Amino acid sequence: MNSTAEFLFTPEEAAEAALDFLTRLQAPDGATVWGKVGSVWHCLARRGDTACLPKPDKLASTTDLPAHIRLHRLGSESSPLGWMLWHGSKLADELTSRLAYLLTGHLVGVGLSDALSLAHLTHHTLMEISRLASEADTLETVLPQLHQAVRFLMPADNFYLALYDENAGVLRFPYFVDQCDASPPQPQQQFPARGPDASLTAWLIRENQFLMLDGDALLALCHREGIPVHGSACDWWMGMPLCNGSGKVIGAMVMQGYAGQPQPDDRAEAAFLFVGHHISAALDRLLFRADLEQQVWRRTNELETANARLRAEVAERQRTEQLQTMLFRIAELTNTSLSMDAFFAGLHRLLAELIDAGNCQVALYDQERDELSFPYCADLFQAELAPRAPGGGPVEQVLHSGRPLLLTDPRSWPHVDADALEALPCSWLGVPLYSGHQLRGVLSVQSFRPETRYSWREQEILEFVANHIGSALARVQALDDLQRAYADLEQRVRERTSQLDAVNAQLQHDSLHDPLTKLPNRNYFGRVLKRNWDAFQLDPVQRFAVLFIDLDRFKLVNDSLGHLAGDLLLIEAAQRVQGTLRFADFLARLGGDEFAVLLSCVDTMDECEDLARQLVAAFERPIVLSGREVFTTVSVGVVLADKSHYSRAEDMLRDADHAMYRSKQRGRHGYTLFNQELRRDQADQLALEAELRHALTNDYELVPYYQAIVDSQTGRLAGFETLVRWHHPQRGMISPSVFMPMAEESGLILKLDRYMIERACAQLAAWYAEGQLSNEVCLHINLSSTHFHDRSLLDWLLPMLGQYGLPAGTLHLEVTESALIDVPELAISVMKQLKEQGVCLALDDFGTGYSALSYLHRYQFDVLKIDQAFVREVHCQEESVAIVRAILALAAALGLEVVAEGVETEVQVRALRELGCTRLQGYFFARPAPAEMLDWDRLHGRDRSNHAMLSA
Repeated sequence: MNSTAEFLFTPEEAAEAALDFLTRLQAPDGATVWGKVGSVWHCLARRGDTACLPKPDKLASTTDLPAHIRLHRLGSESSPLGWMLWHGSKLADELTSRLAYLLTGHLVGVGLSDALSLAHLTHHTLMEISRLASEADTLETVLPQLHQAVRFLMPADNFYLALYDENAGVLRFPYFVDQCDASPPQPQQQFPARGPDASLTAWLIRENQFLMLDGDALLALCHREGIPVHGSACDWWMGMPLCNGSGKVIGAMVMQGYAGQPQPDDRAEAAFLFVGHHISAALDRLLFRADLEQQVWRRTNELETANARLRAEVAERQRTEQLQTMLFRIAELTNTSLSMDAFFAGLHRLLAELIDAGNCQVALYDQERDELSFPYCADLFQAELAPRAPGGGPVEQVLHSGRPLLLTDPRSWPHVDADALEALPCSWLGVPLYSGHQLRGVLSVQSFRPETRYSWREQEILEFVANHIGSALARVQALDDLQRAYADLEQRVRERTSQLDAVNAQLQHDSLHDPLTKLPNRNYFGRVLKRNWDAFQLDPVQRFAVLFIDLDRFKLVNDSLGHLAGDLLLIEAAQRVQGTLRFADFLARLGGDEFAVLLSCVDTMDECEDLARQLVAAFERPIVLSGREVFTTVSVGVVLADKSHYSRAEDMLRDADHAMYRSKQRGRHGYTLFNQELRRDQADQLALEAELRHALTNDYELVPYYQAIVDSQTGRLAGFETLVRWHHPQRGMISPSVFMPMAEESGLILKLDRYMIERACAQLAAWYAEGQLSNEVCLHINLSSTHFHDRSLLDWLLPMLGQYGLPAGTLHLEVTESALIDVPELAISVMKQLKEQGVCLALDDFGTGYSALSYLHRYQFDVLKIDQAFVREVHCQEESVAIVRAILALAAALGLEVVAEGVETEVQVRALRELGCTRLQGYFFARPAPAEMLDWDRLHGRDRSNHAMLSA
């Protein structure tokens, strides 16, 4: 959508109308109107002969123009929106100024409308990405839709996503769209640095940095890194690594363009990075969900396998029970049978219940007579068998071997007549009968039907029966073994059932508890909070409170002592919090170093305050981690259930978090009770943030204040430190301690720092031009840690210094230790680039942190600023003198310049000079003041008086 459609005229039509108006006033020989779109100048309209009129990018100085050429700027002097140029006729300045003013307003309105449309489109795209991540089932379905969402913001005809499978060590390309290369690259098995298998995408993921390269730079990088160029050569290539929530690279997003396709500008690059971060979060959610489903699938398979084993064991148990029942019946049959015939007949009936035993016979061998007798025979073809001498049949084979015999092919039987082949059974099974260790005979069954053939299962059953009819002793012994087997089986079933119940209980427990501290997690706490809120709605007597607890400076312990020490600290903190609670109170770990407590049965805020005070006091004792004493404190926020202010349980947790944050703002190690004042303060914070955004667009609200830095030996002015002050039109002067934390939290600090740096550099350049200062005077400006996430810092800073004609060494960027703690590795990279370009770096508040010496070793600083806490008592306290002397000795060894902050008295000046401090700053020399209120006579006059005083 073209946002200029909302206006009555487009910029070109407005420019045409302006030239028409000029022509009606007094026709010039030639005239042009130029407008700036992004960073490119476009001619909006022209009249007459414009060959002699310069282009905007050639206007290095308006004073060098010929006399017959006239121009009028559209917009401010520092950042013009356009130019109106003509030659031939001299027009009234007042009329041209009004015309330029109207045309400027139109260009400003079009620019704002374009920005608003882009913001709406970006918001819609991010909402679509979030929706796709929430609703999509698989990556294959969501990746094309993510591509379509990206195309709303920028031309992305050549676009692909690469994902790195860390477990398999493979780089895959799940989505690839390219106008020249139809097929995606093959999965890469590793990340080679060089060779035919190397790729630019793998190099981007390994280096973990954003790249925007044109054709020549792309070929130079590939040649330098040994990366072959596959497919069609592109004119430009842009890619960024995709990271998960913990900062780990999971893949890359790449766009590229070929001949005729425009190269992305700065706005497109910013949109590409912005959308890339949200796509990273969306892919992280999808991959996490897929991994979770895979884990659930594996656990389900494990449970199904265990269930199958359990079913097999149950079937085995049932079969054992059948055999046991048969054993009892055989024993009963043995005790109740009056004759051998009745016993064998009853045995046949029992055997027929388990296998197909329609044809059954029992053969007994008399060793003394060497004779076979058949006391029982139930056969379709033979009613009775007479005793006979052993021969070569299957019964004799069983007697000879003493082992079971299973025959399924009659033709393979020995001594078989061809005439009797049809009368032979299709399957025959015989087992030996033992009485103790003596072989007594053979129990056999046979089948004449082809569909009934015996197997090892029937053989096993028949052996079981045979073993229990050999003798009474064998039967009793076998019965005892069977009972023991049955008991063992029962025990195994009980154990497996208990294991299955334990696995299910563990799964339920793990889903609701933190694996490190074993405390309930955020999900469990949310359920308990909702349950207590519902009970409070029904019965106001059941009032409760919520405490939000956060460990102070936990990240410092993690970075200094390692994650293992951080885990031990979290466990100890959980135990200390638990030790201060009552029996009915509920403690949970919400994540990271955040805990929450639900206090049950409380009526007043006084009761909550007593417990919060005890909780804060519990952390005054040191914690021993890896043999070192560590002191950590907690910040606590307290909210009491109240129907008049809350309609949902989640709102209580939100306000408790806000109260905890207020405790941190007050200096940590304390608690804050959420009240009506804080509730109003929440709304006021939102309003103040909005007003700060407007203040960044005005030149009169956010004002740079300058405080002098002097040379301790000569007393001459050595530099200024720039400090921000907010002159609010309604609220008056607002302290930086109020709006700076809000700027950090809301992300406005990046824009605020750039605003202050540019204004301070412009002022310093003006002082140089006016002759107020020499080129040796430097400018100190604080830099927030947010800039270490911004890889475009140098791309903005160096052109700005060049614009004002300032050497890079004039600028001293002051960095605090907290910035280095937040992003240590990224800080090294950014600071190295700044140093390579000549920008000086200063470590602010030196000596107040925990790892300052390690910072001096890892980072390349030029200046150390001694914190005013040591300067305040340097003239009267030996400890302060020793600390300052040690800092100066360390700086001298490393070749660093030292600035002492907070110098307020003459005795402090003398003490610091005697110690050898080279630079001094403080109220003794000058208070911070805006540029127009600086007392130059005093500053320059102070040089002589300072030198005289310092020399005395």
